[in-house]
Amino acid sequence: SGFDILGGLRNLTPYYDNVLLNLTTCFLIIFGGLGFLVILDILKQKRFKKLMLHSKVVIVTSIGLILAGTLLLKATEDISWLGAFFQSVSARTAGFSTYSIGSFTNAGLFVLCLLMFIGASPGSTGGGIKTSTFFVLIQEVRSTFTKRKASAFKRGISDSNISKAGLITILSGTVVCIATFLMCVLEPDRTFIQLFFEVVSAFGTVGLSTGITPDLCWGAKLVIIFVMFIGRLGAMTLVSMWIGHSESNVQYTEETISIG
Repeated sequence: SGFDILGGLRNLTPYYDNVLLNLTTCFLIIFGGLGFLVILDILKQKRFKKLMLHSKVVIVTSIGLILAGTLLLKATEDISWLGAFFQSVSARTAGFSTYSIGSFTNAGLFVLCLLMFIGASPGSTGGGIKTSTFFVLIQEVRSTFTKRKASAFKRGISDSNISKAGLITILSGTVVCIATFLMCVLEPDRTFIQLFFEVVSAFGTVGLSTGITPDLCWGAKLVIIFVMFIGRLGAMTLVSMWIGHSESNVQYTEETISIG
């Protein structure tokens, strides 16, 4: 969650160039963000080819997000490669920072928002829509363009997984949009990117902040608390409110709708 025990919202900024501390912290963050199922599968199988599809998806997606985040942050911010790597890892679950987030450009903050929204993996200590959800959505988009059934690592992806991934993303995005709108109403003097960053960080239960959290009004703090609560429950809990009901036997005649 990114609790700051050093005071003054400094977080780990005094240790931005400490290689051992940075890499050790990154290892713990990555390990905690993979999820218990993946960790047990890795310990049991020890070879990538023998891992479950879920484990392969989580590992590949996590590596891809870390690399993409590192490159984008290095390109948009005046920070070291170590700092870019650390923030890319931390943004998806931990909330630690070795540089002042409030000094980041809008582009850098937006990159962090994307990483925080995706979050960690199912069964882990992190929040967000989860890496597997993001992976399934990407595969569905790819299958639409190639006109093939969604698949990965020579395994098919079920329609149920695709539907759940889409529903989770839509519901999560709706929560973030509504909360951001309320924050803009309650804190009109703040910039949009600052408020958007606060909301996404709360939803992903990350804990990063541009430094405005202590000065928010009580209404805005209640919004952040509510978003953190929803984010910690998880998007699947929200989805279960719909999929938990028995299916209707009613069938309607299909008709084409013009899309796009």
